[in-house]
Amino acid sequence: MSVRLAGVAIFMIAALYTWYGRDYTASFGDVLGPAVFPVILGIPTMILSASLVVFPSGQVAWPDREHGLRQLAALAVLLGYALLLRPLGFPLATFGLIAGIGVILGGAPRKAMILGAVFSPALWALFDQVLGLPLAFLGNWFT
Repeated sequence: MSVRLAGVAIFMIAALYTWYGRDYTASFGDVLGPAVFPVILGIPTMILSASLVVFPSGQVAWPDREHGLRQLAALAVLLGYALLLRPLGFPLATFGLIAGIGVILGGAPRKAMILGAVFSPALWALFDQVLGLPLAFLGNWFT
């Protein structure tokens, strides 16, 4: 039964992803436009998740309490990143993401913060300066 429930959940997420992504537009990119990517990703995901509902196999090994809480904490960090990316800007939000996930995965807090402090401005420079993808260095709160 757990495999079928997972299949239904994945199908619903893929359907929403495809539905909301179909109208996505960007001022640069491929001739087909960026709306093609959610369709290319969403339709096979819906088909494969429907196969889990129709043809379930195997058993699901649910994580123990500690691992489940770590997974929820990682989801909370990712949700916080998505909500704080625009207000804080890319480097600060990415610093929080890298440091938070590093600690959740069992790293030392000091090392996770150092890693976040090094990689968040480096990733901003890579995307913004090298690849030419515009990312806000400082968010809405600082402008």
